Amino acid sequence: MKKSLFVYCLLISITSFGQDQPEAGSYRKWYIPDHMKLQFAGNIGFMSGGPGYVSKDKSLETDVLFGFLPQKYGGDALISLTTKITYSPWRIPLKNDYHVSPFSIGFYSSHTFGPQFDTKWPEYYPKGYYWWATAIRLGAYVGGKVGLDVKNKKHIKGFEFYYEVGTYDLMFISYVQNTGFLKPSDILSLALGVKVGF
Repeated sequence: MKKSLFVYCLLISITSFGQDQPEAGSYRKWYIPDHMKLQFAGNIGFMSGGPGYVSKDKSLETDVLFGFLPQKYGGDALISLTTKITYSPWRIPLKNDYHVSPFSIGFYSSHTFGPQFDTKWPEYYPKGYYWWATAIRLGAYVGGKVGLDVKNKKHIKGFEFYYEVGTYDLMFISYVQNTGFLKPSDILSLALGVKVGF
């Protein structure tokens, strides 16, 4: 069932990539994504991918990523759905249609599916005993990216490769409460990804 759900969600996100592009001078409909991303790691799955949208000045991106963690890496085969918002204040053009965004900052909310995850704790726990939900994680990250604008192509407008270093709420609070035992490297994770614009 979990594998079927993951494949179904992945197919939905991929179909958006195959949409015909509007002719020159026309407008893209608001619901058609601007790009697709494929990401490795980053606390939202071993691999994750999905569609996204970018602002007109290309500084703000919103993505919806479906993630999967195989059983051999996580103990259970996990499926997640993540919404990410990334802000990149500087986009520096380079030679030969390349560009670099040296700094990005972002936030995400991730929901992990499965019977072992709850959006609230069962009633047999005293009220307020646990403050977090096991299914939902909030996280933040910083990173950067380098890209290439593609000209004279009907469907693909560019590529970007990005990295992110981040953490999530439970790890950060554990660090704050145990600074004598934990180092920043204990709570940080690295994500690598590629973005295809269209």
